[in-house]
Parts: sequence; structure tokens; C-alpha cells
Amino acid sequence: MRIKKVLVSFEVQEKIFKKHNVTREQIENVFFDEPYVFRSKEGRYVAIGNEYITVVFDYDNGDAEIVTAYKSSRWQKRLYKVKK
Repeated sequence: MRIKKVLVSFEVQEKIFKKHNVTREQIENVFFDEPYVFRSKEGRYVAIGNEYITVVFDYDNGDAEIVTAYKSSRWQKRLYKVKK
């Protein structure tokens, strides 16, 4: 999967920062660090980056539209270490 553009609406960006203290820069860095990406049961994509930020997004023609982002849980960190 190749991400050409990361799309984050102002409302989503604000919510992510207030609720999870994750910045837009941290979200974008996940995609530049060759994250581990998989599909969730709900059909959305999940990316885990080496800063242990988890990003949930929809993918369409190279665009990643961010749904949410947060600091990775313990099991997500272990998954990243095993898969990378």
C-alpha cells in the first residue's frame, strides 16, 4: 500500500489532539516510517508506527483519510515488534 497523501480534517485533528494528545505531525510520521498496516474487523486500515502511534484510516486511491490516532496499546506495540 502506497500512501500519497494524508488527509485529516480540522475537526478530527482537534479531537485527536484533545483526546489522545497526538499531533498531525506524529500522524504523518507514522506513514513515512514504513508502518505495520493491517485491516480491522470493521474494514478500516490500521497503521502502527515506530513511535508507537496507532492510526486508523480509510484508504482510497493513495489517500489516507484519518479517522483517529492514539498512542499504541501494549498488544499493538508487541504486534509491531513481531511483524517488523
